[in-house]
Amino acid sequence: MPATISGDDIMISVEEKEKIKRDIVEKVNSVLEKNGESFRMDRVNVLNTKETVKFMGNYRVYDRKNYGPASREINSFLKQYGDVEIKSKKIRDSGMKFTAVSFNFEL
Repeated sequence: MPATISGDDIMISVEEKEKIKRDIVEKVNSVLEKNGESFRMDRVNVLNTKETVKFMGNYRVYDRKNYGPASREINSFLKQYGDVEIKSKKIRDSGMKFTAVSFNFEL
């Protein structure tokens, strides 16, 4: 059963889901590239439930001075889809330091 947006009877088609996923990947990667970051997001995951469609993704920012500008621009873009849950965590793994950011929202 297709999900609805905000309780309206507007169905989210497979094409619309794919467009949203593509737009997010393109925007996040564009912002990361503009800020000189080497990480690129390869996909956004979708979880279909009876009532909603949940979009989930994550990206990394290696240079901490880029985190503020990049995350502000990405978050602003993501908020066009409504309430977005965004979590970030500073990681130090095997000598590598980066900020891991995950996000999700439901339509």
